[in-house]
Amino acid sequence: MSATSSSVTSSLPKQKRNKRRSTNPARDTPTPSGRNNVLTPGLDKENQPFDTSKRPESTLPESMEQAAGDPNDPNHDAAILAVAASTLADKERQMTYDTRLTHAIWELATLGANPAVDLLVCLERRHTIGFRYVDITRSTVIHHGSKDTRVPVENVRWLGKTMKRCEVRVLEGEGHGLMASATVMGGVLMEIAREWEDWIEITGSTKGDGSKRTLRERASVGAFR
Repeated sequence: MSATSSSVTSSLPKQKRNKRRSTNPARDTPTPSGRNNVLTPGLDKENQPFDTSKRPESTLPESMEQAAGDPNDPNHDAAILAVAASTLADKERQMTYDTRLTHAIWELATLGANPAVDLLVCLERRHTIGFRYVDITRSTVIHHGSKDTRVPVENVRWLGKTMKRCEVRVLEGEGHGLMASATVMGGVLMEIAREWEDWIEITGSTKGDGSKRTLRERASVGAFR
């Protein structure tokens, strides 16, 4: 008995095909307003015309400024106090914004970084690292956190004594990796900026090479651990 595929297929009972339901409820459900919410291409938020009738009322600040500028206004004194309080609040908001922005930028800039690839290598006393600390003659400042659990404070103080012109500053409450701290680095950079301003001031008034040489030798190099 032979049968072709077409005959077998045609002899099978036919199943009723149900209409496929849409899985997108937003397409089947009409909008409450009866309008289509799909935006026309190119008419985004920035390019849509501004309707002045929908603008929120903001006449209070303008009225306060007008009252503060008019001595004959019955609300003159209260308006002056309100404007002063508003100005102070704006400055506080700006300072808060600047601080948060600085910390956010610093956090992104140091993301995934390892500021100190473990100073135990640099502070090794038994193996050479390519130079000797006693040969460093430039003025150097080392900042170290008092709560650093990776590098003991005694090791850094030993390093400060080994170098000829080294100042060790132990920062209370700071941990390991000070270069990742916006507060610490902000203070260090401000100090360097002040030294640079002093250097420009002195070199601008004196032409002697001896003074320039002395200032160059006094330039500090910060090492952060």
